[in-house]
Amino acid sequence: MTAVRLWARLLRATGPRATDMLSAIAFAFATAALLAVLGGVNAFRLRLETGAVAPDDGALVLTLSFVAAALLLPAVWTLAQAAVRLALARRDDRLAALRLAGATRSQVSVMAVLDAVAQALVGVVVGAMLALAVTPGIARIEFQGLPFTVAELLPPVWVWLAAAGAVVAVALVAALASLRRVHVTPLGVAQRVRGKRLSLWRIGGFLAVVAVYLALVVYDVVPVELSVVIVMVSVLVLSYALIGPLVIQGIAWLVAKGARRPETLIAARRVIDDPRGAFNIVGAMSIAVMAGGAASLAPATAAPGDPFAVDISTGATLTIAIAGVLGAVLAGIAQSAKVLDQRREHQAMHKLGVDLPVMQGAIMRQVALPLLVGVGGAAGMALLLILPTFMLWIGNASSVLMWALMAVGAVVVTLGATACALPLVRRVATEAVPA
Repeated sequence: MTAVRLWARLLRATGPRATDMLSAIAFAFATAALLAVLGGVNAFRLRLETGAVAPDDGALVLTLSFVAAALLLPAVWTLAQAAVRLALARRDDRLAALRLAGATRSQVSVMAVLDAVAQALVGVVVGAMLALAVTPGIARIEFQGLPFTVAELLPPVWVWLAAAGAVVAVALVAALASLRRVHVTPLGVAQRVRGKRLSLWRIGGFLAVVAVYLALVVYDVVPVELSVVIVMVSVLVLSYALIGPLVIQGIAWLVAKGARRPETLIAARRVIDDPRGAFNIVGAMSIAVMAGGAASLAPATAAPGDPFAVDISTGATLTIAIAGVLGAVLAGIAQSAKVLDQRREHQAMHKLGVDLPVMQGAIMRQVALPLLVGVGGAAGMALLLILPTFMLWIGNASSVLMWALMAVGAVVVTLGATACALPLVRRVATEAVPA
């Protein structure tokens, strides 16, 4: 029997599950965010090419739009990966059972890939429709003294196809990577493999980037152009991803050592075991908060009513807002996937007498800990970025307040989305037989 027929029979037997729907939703948000960002880049490109704006200002704004897109792409990548992980979490046992029944490795691989592709395609279609739906609202925003038009925000067809292909490609890669547990042996699903320890080279790499930034930008050792400053700031912001997991792991270790409540200890130990996964959930949001803090300096250093400063503030607000939405969706999806991955652990804890509120509290703290550390560290990095003009920045209360409110709002929305996974803990822990 071919793998496609096996997959079709399995799909008919099990039907669409809640996890499949959540996976498709995750793909939809990833696609919509990607298309919205590409639409903004396309609008600034058209304005520059048609001469609607001054060449120098248009080129700078286009560069900044690429920077904003680069800051958001990791969130799109991580969200798509979480979508595949969620979908396959409930199918690992079935795929392993098929291996025990005689299915070949290639058949299992094809079935998993078909699952991922089907959900990704549904998500891409829904995401494209969502992007079209929000485009008129985005068109109301003014940049460069001009409101957007819907035509500007709609990239060429090949861009839409490339974005859809990229999302499907991420689904394929994540699906194949998730098969390693089943491929070890037919019983590979039961095997627990610890991730590699984080290397201290991350600290060295991060400090090297900070040193170069301080030398070039803060202390003006070598005169540099504005474009070089933008590149350096972007590199410094993205380099936060190097040290972020290590910092989160260190803070979680300290929390575990001093934990007084069981849910805090469980959450800290889980973060220690998977610091990369913990940072992936909050990394994009932290980077956006950092970039937003740096961008909040523009109104303080510009002349009153300077349109460029207004554009910078608006762009920073949009970047944090999009990152906050993606981070919230990612938190809910990723925590749902982790609950399903750890269903045997939850069932064992429940049988040993661990209360459900304790397990649910551990889930919330498992996100809250890296979230607060990541966003707090990003705020500190933002202060480093604006160090040369700190007094001007602190004197502009409106920009500081807006940045703080956006950061707090992103944190609150993410925790709210995480709470949506709590009912799943009760259902998984009280299951008589693992799904």
